[in-house]
Amino acid sequence: MARFSVTEAATAGFGVIGRKPLAVVGWALALAVGMVIPAILAFLALGPQFQQFVQMALTQKEGAPDPEFMRQMMQAQSGMTAVNLLFWLWSSFIKGVFCAAVFRAVLTPNQASWAYLRIGSRELWLTLLLLVEQVLMMIVVFVVALVIAVLAAVAGVSGGENGAMAAVSTAFAGAAVAAVVLVWVALRLSMAAPMTFVDNQFRLFESWNLTKGQGWRLLGVALLVVVFVIGVEILVAAVLLGTIFAAGGSLAALHGDGGFEAFMARPPLTILREAWPWLAVIGAIGALFSAVVQAIFYAPWAAVHRALTKEA
Repeated sequence: MARFSVTEAATAGFGVIGRKPLAVVGWALALAVGMVIPAILAFLALGPQFQQFVQMALTQKEGAPDPEFMRQMMQAQSGMTAVNLLFWLWSSFIKGVFCAAVFRAVLTPNQASWAYLRIGSRELWLTLLLLVEQVLMMIVVFVVALVIAVLAAVAGVSGGENGAMAAVSTAFAGAAVAAVVLVWVALRLSMAAPMTFVDNQFRLFESWNLTKGQGWRLLGVALLVVVFVIGVEILVAAVLLGTIFAAGGSLAALHGDGGFEAFMARPPLTILREAWPWLAVIGAIGALFSAVVQAIFYAPWAAVHRALTKEA
């Protein structure tokens, strides 16, 4: 049976960062362009509506909400639906592009031009895979939650005086079993992305055969990757919070009573003009750390695929 080193696979992302630091910087720049610019455009498009919503929320008094506020909130939510759908599709495409770049850095390190970034059939197949996986996950989670709710309700009704305790126990037990099964299935399908990249075709359930007998090792890789990602995110959060606090202290418009309300009452372009230096700093820091996280998260699965197919 093919085998791979859990620690070597889990730390493959750090290997990519150490060998190709300029590629990571290139990924950060591309991420900034790919995600920050659309966010700015969305802010300019929805800024006035969002400002009005924030101002009405700040002026709300305790008690029953104002009907006009509720109308504005529903209008804002309906307007955000289309934006959220477009953002979901675009962000999935961006993930597909960067997933392919990290895979390329691991599997074909000699193709280093343009920081391993390409836009081609492999990136499109990976985007489709990510979309399908997300939709399947939402469907599975919904069905599992519905089944657990029904079982908990049945246990509650048939439990008599201890019905509430029986319902809660059933719900917790069902959630625990479902979580274990879903993690196991996700691990068995974890080679779908690298297989899709290597074969340049859509692959999903083909991963099942390749990962046979590798469950515990894949679980070890996943746990280490989660620990690494959480550590990086804690560092990112600390840096970003420090930057945000510094930005809040330097923006004179936020000082004094009602400073935030007055600041948010300005036109979107005025807000952007005054806050853009800090937004640029925050965006650059976020993009750099996001590129690091991309490498840490995606590289291990390419390394596992390389080991399993090499010895298959």
